Amino acid sequence: MKVNHPVQNRFQYLIEIKKTERKWHFPFLAALCIGSPLLLGWFLEKPNFGSLSSLGALTILYFTQAPISQRMIHLAVCAFGMIFSFSVSLCFGFNVYCSALALGIVAFLSHFITSYYKIPPPGNFFFIMVAAMASNFQYNMEMIPTRIGLFVIGAILSCSFAFIYSVFVEKSAVINIPRRTFRKKRYTKFVESGIIAVFMTLTLVIGHILKFQNTYWISISTIAIIQGRNFEHVRQRNLHRIIGTFVGLGLAWFILYFNPEKIVMIFIIMFLQFIVELMIVRNYGFAVIFLTPLTILLVETGSLVHHNVTELMEARLIDTIIGSLMGLSAGFLLYHQQMINKLEKSVRFSFFQFKKLKK
Repeated sequence: MKVNHPVQNRFQYLIEIKKTERKWHFPFLAALCIGSPLLLGWFLEKPNFGSLSSLGALTILYFTQAPISQRMIHLAVCAFGMIFSFSVSLCFGFNVYCSALALGIVAFLSHFITSYYKIPPPGNFFFIMVAAMASNFQYNMEMIPTRIGLFVIGAILSCSFAFIYSVFVEKSAVINIPRRTFRKKRYTKFVESGIIAVFMTLTLVIGHILKFQNTYWISISTIAIIQGRNFEHVRQRNLHRIIGTFVGLGLAWFILYFNPEKIVMIFIIMFLQFIVELMIVRNYGFAVIFLTPLTILLVETGSLVHHNVTELMEARLIDTIIGSLMGLSAGFLLYHQQMINKLEKSVRFSFFQFKKLKK
């Protein structure tokens, strides 16, 4: 007689490797898109410029398996959305609270639009991520056009690589069988977007109150946890994020212990990006193990100042824990149906009252 082990089954998702149809050459394409701006920045002795362009190059992660024409339109629209998110957050960076408000607005629009048009994963994630990172830049009005221009170059580079890849490699479209999804009520998207906007605003405010240097790490951890399909999935991603970050910090410390040259770090980043894209659809926790040193190395590669490795990793761990707990709280609200229904009624009532006032 087979005996089930509830505890073992409960935590099986931590090591479960899911099957996927993703081919190996897309992770290679993603690594090439992220690494090319970094290599160009290193060659021109402008590593900070290369790091900025690599943020725009994240557009490649919105690559879909649709026919080429639809695929490129989708990628171009996502590129525009990322540029808009980055630019808005960059322009409002003159004040911490204005910056937090701008991130909240970007988060609201990102979730509302991506859920309305049913944008496939990563959905709203990178729109919010680049906005959060832009909010952490030191405000300099003269540098805004340059920073936006570098970001646009990275996005254009990704679209160009995606077009070449589509023409010569991924010619055929993969027809995915549509999954049955729960049809949300009219105001659900509005309520969900509002909740995410509030929590994204709070991430920067809390980071400022606690006097953290890289507050965007809290924002990224929070929005990464919220990506779950339901509260149970959110809880799983929360545990994946914390454990994966803890292990990933050890890997980052091991890499930085040898103090590699910038060019070596760039190739390590490309390799890590390849592994992350290979694992992200198979096991989120394993992907975070490589994602953690990837983000830390990106900071070091684009920085003109050498950071203390121990302090950097300690800050990363604390930010991740805080962000993960905030993401768990946001996930609880997002999937608490009774609370969502009450908020929907309030929004509906306010909307009707507003229409009466207009008349």
